[in-house]
Amino acid sequence: MNEVTNIHLGRQAFTISASAHHALKAYLDDIQKQVGDKEVVNEVELRMAEILNERGIVGEKVVLPEDIEYLKQQLGNPADFSEDGDTSAAAQPTEPAATKRLFRDTENAMLAGVSAGLANYFGLDVVLMRIIFVALAIFGGGVGILLYVVLWLVVPPATTSSEKLQMKGRSVTIDALKESVNRADLPGAARQMNQTVLPVINLVLRIVLKILGVGFIVAGLAVIFGLAAVKGYMLLHHGQLFQENFFPVGTREQLLAGLAMVLAAIIAVCSILVGVGVFKHKWPIRGWVTAVLISIFLLGSAAGIALSADIAPRVRARYESSMYTTGVKNIQSFNNVTTDGGVDVEYIASPDYAVNMRYYGHPDISKIKFTVVNKTLHIDSSAFNGSRHCTMLCLFPEYNMVVQVAAPNVQNFRMPPGSELFFPDRPPSPVMPYYRPEKP
Repeated sequence: MNEVTNIHLGRQAFTISASAHHALKAYLDDIQKQVGDKEVVNEVELRMAEILNERGIVGEKVVLPEDIEYLKQQLGNPADFSEDGDTSAAAQPTEPAATKRLFRDTENAMLAGVSAGLANYFGLDVVLMRIIFVALAIFGGGVGILLYVVLWLVVPPATTSSEKLQMKGRSVTIDALKESVNRADLPGAARQMNQTVLPVINLVLRIVLKILGVGFIVAGLAVIFGLAAVKGYMLLHHGQLFQENFFPVGTREQLLAGLAMVLAAIIAVCSILVGVGVFKHKWPIRGWVTAVLISIFLLGSAAGIALSADIAPRVRARYESSMYTTGVKNIQSFNNVTTDGGVDVEYIASPDYAVNMRYYGHPDISKIKFTVVNKTLHIDSSAFNGSRHCTMLCLFPEYNMVVQVAAPNVQNFRMPPGSELFFPDRPPSPVMPYYRPEKP
């Protein structure tokens, strides 16, 4: 009866006979002495576990001395390898042929390592494999994306040195494992990353932050200068911002205008503080000052909303009272409408044929002519100047001229670029096409 014991290889549990355990322990000790690297020994143990699983030693099956001999044949003799990994051509054993296995190459991945893994498996350039996936994604109706996702889910990543060697079709020997471990110098790669890549990234981030800081400061100063200019303009014109007496009029409206300027100034100050904070790497004012600014802004916003709700109807009423309309002019019947010039047209379905003009200010409406020829209404506004002359800032720099056309039915409208057609009582009808020629 053979005595057995339980061991762990590569985090897997195995039942092994006493004689096989003795041979395995001596083999691992020899590897440790020759390579002098615990990480290589760990990779060797992982590969041993894989080989034993491939031989069908799973569950309650016992590892026997012949299995240990098979491991030695696969991994090589530790005596063939010096401590520093150098071997002579005579002493180096011939590497047996190995079967490639498909893994995802996450070390050379742009996303999940599928393309790099397939490139290793088929011996192709990884760039070519990525081009194939992109071409399938663009010209294959998304097949490339679906195939990539499926392979991402199905193909395992090459995480151990043994799997990375198998991915490239190399035999998993002690020498190959040691070479793979030495190449995968993670601490050295991290140090190299810190010395080369991270300084560049930090420099780029610092430059971007400086640019943002300057942008915040310039924006804040621009708003403050603009507010100062507006306030100076209003003082010179007796508190009036525009030529029209729409706003601000009265105490409440003056208060709302002043409150809006204060809120804009707070936003500008905060923008400047953010820019300064970017350069100093800390918030430049005390916390209680920041709290006061935020409180003033919130209270001012609430008061501004309340005042706006009260003042808006009055401003709207003043605007409506400043709009003028001509008397309705009855004209001959027509089925089509053409316009010359840049006036807008509003169509109103009516049993009568008529035209009317609605505008702001005091334009010279005699410059707009209406004629009906062959059932077509011609609106000639080419001599009409729609721009107003203002002695100071204009809230409405145009006369906002709209010609209202009333008729039972209009078959089509022909209007030049720059003109608009409105239907106040209903959406455009399919039986009333709206034609606008292209610019020459």
